[in-house]
Amino acid sequence: MDGIEATGESIGYRPVSKLAVAAVIAGLVSSLALASPMLWVLPLVGVGLAVAGLADVSTSGAEKAGRSLALAGLALSVGFGAQAVTSTVASRWIMQDRARSVVEAWLGSIRDGRLSDAQAMVTSDMVGPEQAAAAHAGHDHEHEVAEKMMEAFLKVPAVAAIQACGPGAAWEIQGTGPDATAVGAWGAIARLSPCAGGRSVEIALQLTPTVIKERGGRVERWMVTKADLVP
Repeated sequence: MDGIEATGESIGYRPVSKLAVAAVIAGLVSSLALASPMLWVLPLVGVGLAVAGLADVSTSGAEKAGRSLALAGLALSVGFGAQAVTSTVASRWIMQDRARSVVEAWLGSIRDGRLSDAQAMVTSDMVGPEQAAAAHAGHDHEHEVAEKMMEAFLKVPAVAAIQACGPGAAWEIQGTGPDATAVGAWGAIARLSPCAGGRSVEIALQLTPTVIKERGGRVERWMVTKADLVP
C-alpha cells in the first residue's frame, strides 16, 4: 500500500495543527465580511492564521497534519474578502451614479422652469420645518398650501442661486459617498458656471433613497433632503 512501509513498526499518529483548524474556522467566519466593511478584518485574520498553519505543518520533519485545512481556510478567507470588497465597491459606484442622476434631474427641472417637478423631488426638510408649518397654518385649501410651499421652496438660497445662474449655466456633479450625518443618505457636490458675474456656484446636496409601494410593486425613490450653498 502507498505510504506504508513493511517495517513491522506501528504507524505514527500526527496530531492536526491547531492553527490549521483555526484557519478554516476563520475562513468560514470571513463570510460575515459581506455584511459590513467594518468586518473586513476577518478575512485578514483568516489569511494570517492560514499562513501560520501552513508554516506549522510544512517545516522539515513536521509532526503535525492539517495542510489541507490550512489551504481551505486560506481559500475561504481570500474568496470572501475579495467578494466583500468587490460587492462594496460596485454597490458604492451604483449608488453614487444614482445620486448624480437625481441631482442632474433636479437641476434640470429648475433650469427648465419645471418648478413643480423640482419641488416634488425634495422633502419638507428642504424648506425648513418653520416654513412648512407656516405654509399649512391658516390655509384650508390644498392649492393655497401648495402655493405657500412653492414660495418657501423658491426662497431656499440654493434654489434661488440655481435660478439666478440661468439656463446657460453648465454643471458638474460629483458624488461624495455616504453622508455621515444621516443613515442611508448620500452626498453630492454640484458646481454651476458661469453664473452672475461669471462666477461659479457650488452646492452641497444630501439625498436619501426610500422604497415606496406602487401598483407595479416596490420602487426606489430618491429625494433631495438638503441643498446648501458652499461659501
